[in-house]
Amino acid sequence: MLRLGLTGGIGAGKSTVAETLTELGAVVIDSDRIAREVVEPGTEGLAEVVAAFGEDVLDADGALDRPALGRIVFADDAKRQQLNGILHPRIGARTAEMVAGADDDAVVVHDIPLLVENGMGAAFALVVVVDAPVDVRVARLVETRGMTVEDARARMAAQADDGARRAAADVWLENAGAAGALREQVERLWHGRLVPFATNLEHGNAVPVPTEVVPPADDRELVGRRLTARIAVAGGETVRRVEHVGPGAVPGLPAPDVVDVLVEADRPGDDLAAALVAAGFPRTGAGRHGSGDPGRPARVLVLDGKSRRGAKQAQAIVDARDRALRDPGRVAADPAAVRTEVALP
Repeated sequence: MLRLGLTGGIGAGKSTVAETLTELGAVVIDSDRIAREVVEPGTEGLAEVVAAFGEDVLDADGALDRPALGRIVFADDAKRQQLNGILHPRIGARTAEMVAGADDDAVVVHDIPLLVENGMGAAFALVVVVDAPVDVRVARLVETRGMTVEDARARMAAQADDGARRAAADVWLENAGAAGALREQVERLWHGRLVPFATNLEHGNAVPVPTEVVPPADDRELVGRRLTARIAVAGGETVRRVEHVGPGAVPGLPAPDVVDVLVEADRPGDDLAAALVAAGFPRTGAGRHGSGDPGRPARVLVLDGKSRRGAKQAQAIVDARDRALRDPGRVAADPAAVRTEVALP
């Protein structure tokens, strides 16, 4: 099963992406819809909200009056946390139920408007962000939702900025072109990356690792951060540290386009291996994993931090990287030697 996060600023076109993915065969889980479901009339969720915040949060029909509730909680951090304590467990339980009901080979898309704002990207094997220029988004909101220009800009200002979304995005979809162009992008993504990724995870296949030395890409550091964060979340408490290592972790060093990751864990075993597989990293050997993502080759080395030998080997790998980081002159003068010194064993 491939689980990915989908997000984008208001008016960017996220709903179009979700609709297209549904048509193509994805299982789309809409977090906003679930948030509404868990507080529908007659639910335990609504009863608990009313018990916490009073009858004034209900409208004349007995349904939740969201603006009234918003006026109570958004000006008070403690009350907002209290509300989250009521809603989030129910949203999480319903989400888990829907994921469990999906097929093993499914592409499950979590549609989450505030994914970037809430730092949720590392929970998914991929993050897809849809975006459009601010003026285009404002015009859409005025035309389709009846907002004023001022309201539309205020809503956008309260969300993550372009830089934060780009840092979180494994896939960036631009929705500023002609009608239908966004759907074409989604179809290419589906057939060229998502379906192959899901198939690789189903069959336990890692994508081939390139060997050609290429100039460093501008986003190489960000890609490393995303993958290490993903692995750290998947590993949980058993993981001592996760480090972006190897030639790709050295700024300015030409290297094959692959992300090397070191995982130092407490007595790693099958549970950690299974967690890494579920996060998008099929097993390739004892203590080794690759990437199931056709768009992002990776190598993951897992070492036992509780064994003297494993801890020593992990530290040697990190030390080699750090020596290269401290000597950019040598990186520029003798890149082949540096690549050899920092290579993942």
